[in-house]
Amino acid sequence: MAVARFNKLELYVHNSVIEDVLAVLQKSGSCEIISRQELDDSGDHFSSRLQHIDNLLSEIRFLLRFLEPNFNDTISPLARALGERPNYSVQELINLSEKTDIQKCAEEMRTLERRLVEIHSEITQIEGTKSILSNLTELPYALDLLSNGTQFVKGSVGTMPVDHLASWKQAVGEVLGDSGEFFIASYGEKEKETWVAIFYRRDLEQKVLDVCSKYSFSRIDIPAHLKLSVGEELISLDARKDALEREEQEIQAVVTENAEKWVPTIRALSDYWGILKSRQEALINGSFTDKTVILKAWVPSSAVEQLKKDLVPYQSVLELVVSDPEPEDEPPTLLVNKGFSLPFETLTKLYGVPQYGELDPTPFLAPFFFVFFGMCLGDGGYGLIMLGFFAFFMKKFKRMPHGTKQFFKLFIFSAIATILVGSVTGSWFGDLIDAFGMFKFLRPLKNIPVLINPMDDPMTILFVSLALGIVQLFFGLFIAFYDCLRKKDYMGAFADQGGWIVFLTGLLLLGGAASGKLSGGIGGIGKILAILGAVILVSTQGRAKSGIVQKAISGVLSLYNVTAYLGDVLSYSRLLALGLASAAIASIINMLAGLAGGIPFVGWILALILLLGGHLFSVAVNVLGAFVHSLRLQYVEFFSKFYSGGGRSFAPLALNTNFVSIPEKKEP
Repeated sequence: MAVARFNKLELYVHNSVIEDVLAVLQKSGSCEIISRQELDDSGDHFSSRLQHIDNLLSEIRFLLRFLEPNFNDTISPLARALGERPNYSVQELINLSEKTDIQKCAEEMRTLERRLVEIHSEITQIEGTKSILSNLTELPYALDLLSNGTQFVKGSVGTMPVDHLASWKQAVGEVLGDSGEFFIASYGEKEKETWVAIFYRRDLEQKVLDVCSKYSFSRIDIPAHLKLSVGEELISLDARKDALEREEQEIQAVVTENAEKWVPTIRALSDYWGILKSRQEALINGSFTDKTVILKAWVPSSAVEQLKKDLVPYQSVLELVVSDPEPEDEPPTLLVNKGFSLPFETLTKLYGVPQYGELDPTPFLAPFFFVFFGMCLGDGGYGLIMLGFFAFFMKKFKRMPHGTKQFFKLFIFSAIATILVGSVTGSWFGDLIDAFGMFKFLRPLKNIPVLINPMDDPMTILFVSLALGIVQLFFGLFIAFYDCLRKKDYMGAFADQGGWIVFLTGLLLLGGAASGKLSGGIGGIGKILAILGAVILVSTQGRAKSGIVQKAISGVLSLYNVTAYLGDVLSYSRLLALGLASAAIASIINMLAGLAGGIPFVGWILALILLLGGHLFSVAVNVLGAFVHSLRLQYVEFFSKFYSGGGRSFAPLALNTNFVSIPEKKEP
């Protein structure tokens, strides 16, 4: 239950076996290669290989993008994320890579993709052309007159506002005289624009177009290949479109066939080359001589001996030096927790792991989060749904990744806490057992463990919530006190943490005596402690300031921070609020279902729908609320007393995959 100790590993490896040694390190998953601050060109050979692997991965990404939408995957994305992946040994991946020409496959697929793009583009053009021609079905001339014209005659077509037609014809007529002709498509009474065409001598083209532009004429260019009549061209376009669609279907069938053939292989190779890429990236962080590669890595102290055993076959061409971190080093952080605390590591990682050598807050927050989540959700029935849901997934997906498995275990523990709280408060789907007579046989069993009903006695639950807050805040201060002692920061321990512990303890005892809960003698002790704590704080909290006056002022002002502690304690009242909200929502659902049940004939159906749908919705909403607010109490109120995070998670060179599982750890 701590942050793992690390050693610095220096490897001096002969060039001839560097790939094999890296494979051993990658297989072990216990070495984080230390990056060089400045890279030089001494590893150009390995950089060029890394570039080659990047090129292969680029082809892989293209193939997956192109083929995966046409692949009938028997494993859903959710199942894959939860560990359901095909098994491959690394040797099998090597064999697959050697017999697969991925670049040839990518070239063939790119050819198909280009043709599909061309087909889609041409179909789009056809649709656009048909849209234009559909407005010119009454045109009495061949389109060649508009698209190309003759030696002396040219035509233009476009749209024009209906209101401008008369004046436009008159103006153009003045320019053309008897050497022009108009076409105006039919239009409805409510249409504001219509299609028009004008035919004129070529030598008058510019004058005609200048006049047309004054009347909002929007010219449309007719493609040069359209020469027949509108009807004939529409038939030709439909035939061409049908041919393109048939070709598209044929290509799509080929793509689907290739997807079924290649996608599993491509996915496996994606993982294999990803493994090789991470290995090469580690390698280029080494230093190089003519015959030697020097690598530096961080290794958990507990893994050093096993790593030495793994490297025994290469001991004749390898030198290994193990040392402790230097003061200027920045080792990564690896959390080491077992048993009950392990699933709660997820919460620490969400906030940020501690710096190397700092305290791991996971075992400290675990019991509090467990209790707080149970109080926030607070319904045994909801806890049973949670327990069944997450237990089902853990049983179904036995190869679930470690991090996901621990996250699911976290919710299983939270479900157990919810069931326990629901048992002592008598809340099972709200007041379902009491609200419906059919469940009356369960009432004696339900009432056995009941200690308190939050709906009837909320003040007691509020008192418990605030008391838990006080306990956690003091616990945080004591952790900070211990941490200062561990670091030999005695002033910080006794002046900062100790001063607040004494001062706040005195205030609590004074408050208890003033309320009549504690005797006057205890109150007197509280007064002494409060004064002593205040003196310690006033005399030490301004020590960083210069000058006696500034020190004194800062010390006195530090006492104002007592309001922050009061605010932190009051924040724990959310435990009551969320618990009451869960119970109230569940009771309202039961009440609505009871009212619906009184409706003749269909009442029982409506009641069942309300019960099932309402409680499932309530579970989803309240589980989210319980998780967020329980977590907030850890991050804001608890961690602020002793923990800041800021560490860097251990990121070892390992056989990381996305699509396949590698149960056999044979080196490539």
